[in-house]
Amino acid sequence: MPLPPAIFSAGRIFADKYEIMEELGRGGMGVVYKARDNKLGRLVALKFLSPRLVGEERHRQHFIREAQTASALNHPHICTVYEVGESEGTAFIAMEYIEGCPLSTRISPGGLSGEDVARLGLQISGALQQAHRRNIIHRDLKTANIIVTPEGEAKILDFGLAKRLPADELREAALSRATLTQSGFVAGTLHALAPEVLSGEPAGIQSDIWSLGIVLYEIATGKLPFKGQTGFELSSSILRDALPPWPAQVPERLRSIIQGCLEKDLDKRYHEAGQVRSALEAVVVPRAAAGPAAHAAVKPKKLLWLMAGGAALAALILILALISRSPGPPGPTLDPTKVSTGALASSRPEANEYFEKAMLFLMAQFDLGRARDMLKRSLEIDPRFAEARAWYGFTYILEIDSGLSNDSTSLYTAEDELRRALRDGPETARIYSSFEALYLYQGRKELIPAAAAQALKINPAELDANNWLANYYASNNDNASAKALIHQLLKQNSLFFAARMSLADILRYEGNIAGAIVELKKILEQSPRNYYATQRLARTYIDANDTHQARLSLESLSPEVQKNYEIVLTWALLLAREGKRTEALQKLDADTLKYANLAFWSTSVAAEFYALVGDSSKALEWLEQAARNGDERYDWFRRDPLLASVRDEPKFKQIIQSIASRLQQRRSQKK
Repeated sequence: MPLPPAIFSAGRIFADKYEIMEELGRGGMGVVYKARDNKLGRLVALKFLSPRLVGEERHRQHFIREAQTASALNHPHICTVYEVGESEGTAFIAMEYIEGCPLSTRISPGGLSGEDVARLGLQISGALQQAHRRNIIHRDLKTANIIVTPEGEAKILDFGLAKRLPADELREAALSRATLTQSGFVAGTLHALAPEVLSGEPAGIQSDIWSLGIVLYEIATGKLPFKGQTGFELSSSILRDALPPWPAQVPERLRSIIQGCLEKDLDKRYHEAGQVRSALEAVVVPRAAAGPAAHAAVKPKKLLWLMAGGAALAALILILALISRSPGPPGPTLDPTKVSTGALASSRPEANEYFEKAMLFLMAQFDLGRARDMLKRSLEIDPRFAEARAWYGFTYILEIDSGLSNDSTSLYTAEDELRRALRDGPETARIYSSFEALYLYQGRKELIPAAAAQALKINPAELDANNWLANYYASNNDNASAKALIHQLLKQNSLFFAARMSLADILRYEGNIAGAIVELKKILEQSPRNYYATQRLARTYIDANDTHQARLSLESLSPEVQKNYEIVLTWALLLAREGKRTEALQKLDADTLKYANLAFWSTSVAAEFYALVGDSSKALEWLEQAARNGDERYDWFRRDPLLASVRDEPKFKQIIQSIASRLQQRRSQKK
């Protein structure tokens, strides 16, 4: 059925509040106008749906309900749906008005650069991941349904609006001998349909992943992978043909990811968008927190992913691990009033929007400063948004944990924010897992198990709760319990590299240097720019007295990353291990020592440093301080090769005996 003619002219008021400004376009979905919402004073894209799309009355009502469900999606890379309804006998959708143009118009004949493909793919897969968690399938993902803003950001259109094609209509299109340009709406979507959908199966998460693969292939190569002059020829190609040979300019790692999306065998295809997203994260170069001059030099239309240039960004790779989520399938009835982390959303849509932007900056761009700004704006709109408040407080802990700050007042700020979040939303798991981290840094680790239990009671999939609990076990010299929990975490999410780094640390404590190196190299294979894994690898080589490999690891980091306190401390340790006492003492400046005193796991590193440079008195003072902070890994201290020079000192033996007695006393009290 052809579309009705455009009946609205500029100035017309629709549904008592939308002032029509101009027609933006028309196609298989309907007619779209730019309009102003006079009640809220914002621009919108007003879409009037084609009668063909909504069909008869029962389908019409089902379609509207499904679109209303999709309107609950709130993600920086999904076009926000403001309203779905009917007025004047016409079904309509009021959506976010986005400046930009379809991705399909931005593809050069040879495709985009590998960086641009990975960056856009990361954004799109992240949007799919959130939608799939809510059991919302797109069904019609293609480059024409993705808008690219002038700043180079992707926005997916029409979530929940794609028609569920009846089997007979789909069969007719797939078998049609008419040319694709003659075949209309269905044929316009045919090139992106998955083989199982063409075979009559309902669309699902994996069919969306297939469509994502088609998008990535198209923008990487400048052409579609499957061809045909008619619906029959195109469908046959999708069902039968292998991918064409890859153009030379497509990086090998991107080829592998796209191939994983376009496997015809569902068992071999990626099962979840989160898996695609994780794979792309290993390809994307994190964007630096550039200053105004650096930003001014970027041409937004080129979609460049800036090279990492600051210690902050390199260190903030840790954030990705800390906020990873289990990739398990979503439950059957997820509450659409929740944000992407699974917590209760704000009643204010704009607050949720800023929250999701903050999560994007943390998870995809590792930009702590911008994430905190977004969380602050979210809280300005809704001061009682508990999930946003909890994350806001957590960023102050991350400053220290990631080697960016040596300011202890950050811990007080974190506690104030977390306690305020607790008042506003006591059933928020993130609050309790954040308290676990805070307690470790405050020397109150005895409170960690109860906080972990509360977080897991609220959300059994809260990875951070078990991550910090594993840290607690390790600090108590209980490597067996820590390893058991870490293996559970890695089974839950094999890409959760904070857990894999903890496993490497414990293997090192146990003297298994080779095993620790294997685990760290697994992380670096996944994410070559992971500064934390590189630092841990250097530290492992220092323990093995392989100072050449340790130096190569540290020298591979960028100049800006070298300023990070954790890296400076590791350099000082290496210089001391190399016997370069004067250089080592110069490297370990007052600011880095202040950090070592504050950062839980780094206090004993200062003890190791002074043991290596021959200052036994200071070495034992720092080891005693580490024990007072709650670091009670006495088996490791007795085995640590860097503490060999002080191991026979009477005070060393007293410290070890004191730790062992305290641990034994606590175990007895528990019994």
